[in-house]
Amino acid sequence: METVTTVKKLIVPNMKLWVSIKGTSRLFLTRVYDVYPESFTIYPPTDNGEKLTVTKKTQLEFMFMMDSGKYYFTTNAIGIIKDKFTLLAMNLPKDIVRNEIRAFYRVDLLRHLPVFLKQDIEDNHTGKFFKKGDMVTMVCTDISGGGLKLLSPVYLHIDDKVDIDLSGFIDDIGRIEGTVVRQTDSEDEYYTYGVMFTSLSESDRDKIVKRVFMRQTEQRKLNG
Repeated sequence: METVTTVKKLIVPNMKLWVSIKGTSRLFLTRVYDVYPESFTIYPPTDNGEKLTVTKKTQLEFMFMMDSGKYYFTTNAIGIIKDKFTLLAMNLPKDIVRNEIRAFYRVDLLRHLPVFLKQDIEDNHTGKFFKKGDMVTMVCTDISGGGLKLLSPVYLHIDDKVDIDLSGFIDDIGRIEGTVVRQTDSEDEYYTYGVMFTSLSESDRDKIVKRVFMRQTEQRKLNG
C-alpha cells in the first residue's frame, strides 16, 4: 500500500469511477466530467438506474483500477451544478491510496459454475469424449475484470473456448465467452486453467468489476 500525491495525473476527464457512501458496500458508477485546481465534477452516480443521493455532508469513497493497481480515495461533495445536465462538484483529494494489483485486482472465490464447451474435446487422460455444447461444472477460484481461474474435470487445451455462466454469481449477466490462455499443475482430479474473457461488453465488464469490488469489501470486513 502506498500514498500517491500526483492526483491530477490520475483523475482525468471521462475516467470511470466506482463510488459508495463511506461505510457502506453498495457501489454506484460514474464518470469524471472535468478537473479543476481544487475540485472535479462527475455525473450523478447510478446503480441500475437508481441515482445516489448526495449532500455536502456525505463522505464518499471512490475506487478505480489501472494496470498498476487499485486506487481509492475519500472526499465529499461541495455543490450541484445544473445547466444542460446535472453535475456534482467534488473536493479534489490531496492524495490517493494505491494497492498492488496482485493483491486487489483479482478476488479469491470458491464457486461452482456451469461451463459450456464450444468444441468437441477428447480427454486422452481419462478416455472420455465431450461434445460441443456439453455443460461441465467447474470451480472458479478467483475472478477479475479480465478473466478467471477454473478447476476443470475436463482436460482443455490452450486456445480452447468456453462459455461461462456467471448468472448465479453476478446479477443481470449470462454466459461470457472465455479462451484458455494458461494451464498450471493439476490438483487431485482437476486441471487448473487461466481463462481470459473475450467478446466482453463494457456493460458486462462493469458488472464483473463491481462484483469484484464488493467481494473485496466483504473480505476486508471478515478480516477485521
